[in-house]
Amino acid sequence: MSAGLQWLVVVVVVLLLGTIATVYIQRVLRQRDETRAGIAALAGTSWREFIHLVLQALSRRGFERVFDHEIAAGDKDYTLERDGRRWLLSCKHGSAFVLGNATVNDLSNDIRLANASGGFLFTQGRISNEARKTAADRNIELLDGATLWPELRDLKPEQLAAIRAGAERRARQRIAVAWLLALLVGIAVYFAIADRSPTSIGTSPAAPVSSDAPAPAADAGPETDTAATENVDDSPGPAPTVASPQEQREAVVGAIATLPMVDRALWATQSTLEVHLLDVSEDAMPSICPLVERYPDLAASRILLTPPPGSGLQVRFRQCRTY
Repeated sequence: MSAGLQWLVVVVVVLLLGTIATVYIQRVLRQRDETRAGIAALAGTSWREFIHLVLQALSRRGFERVFDHEIAAGDKDYTLERDGRRWLLSCKHGSAFVLGNATVNDLSNDIRLANASGGFLFTQGRISNEARKTAADRNIELLDGATLWPELRDLKPEQLAAIRAGAERRARQRIAVAWLLALLVGIAVYFAIADRSPTSIGTSPAAPVSSDAPAPAADAGPETDTAATENVDDSPGPAPTVASPQEQREAVVGAIATLPMVDRALWATQSTLEVHLLDVSEDAMPSICPLVERYPDLAASRILLTPPPGSGLQVRFRQCRTY
């Protein structure tokens, strides 16, 4: 994979992760933070202020209070009326409440005794799923913290503005961290791609050298062998006339691929010929060099001999001729 394509993959990964995180933070976490802060604000209000907000919200739906009376635990029930039909309202003030079937059954009994059409049960706390099923059968609307806050938040604009500002500030902090993490993931992806790229010899024995200039034989390590330049009796003879360097390289690859100890051959760079061997029982260079030396422009090319998989041998750089 080319360097340009690697960077394109990195940019796509970073943008994708950062965008997904931003959308999730803005649409889910920010709303969750706002709701939690709103519930806490409602729980911190007085009973009078809370019930006033609830009645004001229900008045938007057309419900008007008829009368109220005190009940145990200091809470208050209210009788509401709309279109000539009566409804009972019960509120549990406090975020620690977890209301279950018992509370719904109590309100249901009150509705029956008052000959009302239905009722409302509001709390800043939580209502169990079991209670919700019971309430649905008895025409009782339930609103707990997560669903109650959207009903009441617009009734206190100054408090809502402060809550939203705090939620937005936390969202920006999370987004900054998310993009930083996305950038780190992108860097990790870049190095992962680079490690697997065929242009890196350090991690793949068959990887070609990126430099087009042939290195001196001494730089190829102790296994560099120029002795293969000795004359071979079975020389294939002079090279045919070839029009271009590219055609010369193709001719060399085709000729080397026919050798019995060779699996395949390819040009890794313009000056590096990669030869994959099938048999390493004998030195392949005496057979390879005559085919390369037929073309003077290619005679000093570096030969990258890659042994068969599982042979335990290392890749070796060889040269048929040095400048």
